[in-house]
Amino acid sequence: MFQKVATISYTSDTSRKCSHCGLRNFADRNHCTRCKAELSLPLNRAKKDKLIEKELGEFERPAFRVAWVFVALVVAFLGMVFFYMRQGPQGTPELAREVAVAQAPVTPDAEQPEQNAAEQNSQSETATTQIVTNLKRFQDATESGLQFSEYERKLSSLRTDVNNTLPSFVRHNPSDETFRQEVAAALQDYTAAENWWKTTITNSSVFSEADRDERTQRNWASARAHLTNAEKMVR
Repeated sequence: MFQKVATISYTSDTSRKCSHCGLRNFADRNHCTRCKAELSLPLNRAKKDKLIEKELGEFERPAFRVAWVFVALVVAFLGMVFFYMRQGPQGTPELAREVAVAQAPVTPDAEQPEQNAAEQNSQSETATTQIVTNLKRFQDATESGLQFSEYERKLSSLRTDVNNTLPSFVRHNPSDETFRQEVAAALQDYTAAENWWKTTITNSSVFSEADRDERTQRNWASARAHLTNAEKMVR
């Protein structure tokens, strides 16, 4: 019995128990034979080290998987590039037909822009002629003597006709832009005369017919000048 106790005591003195996994190691060892933990560490630090190693292992495994997925994608991409590079020189019948169509002579279609230009010129000339005709007709009406209600009605009709016709005037040469400006200026003068005429009617106790005629005649004369300039643009 004494010999067994002595043996146990001797074993305890000459061995070092691993605080990490519980294995007894020889006294001269610094790290556990089983789990490689440092034998001098206390139990709480050993557990902490084991937890850190576990977390590092779990972190490294996803990173390792991501790296392998990336490598696989790169290899697949390079394989596709290599495949298409080998197929490129031969091409496909559809691609050959598309190239042939793209390289076909365009001589028949070269006449299309000229035809479009001719159509635009004809369309624009028709529009300008109609606009000038409407403006001249209204100008003649102002000089023949009108009641305000008739003047107001005719001016509204003129605005509608001009606004409906101008979109057909598609040319944009310098003279065409000048034509548009002259037409807009004439309409502005006609509108100014309308507003002044309405003002004299509303304030008839303040303004006389002479006051009305003085300004309306001036507006109509300015409109006539713009109309003459616009007419010159279409000759």
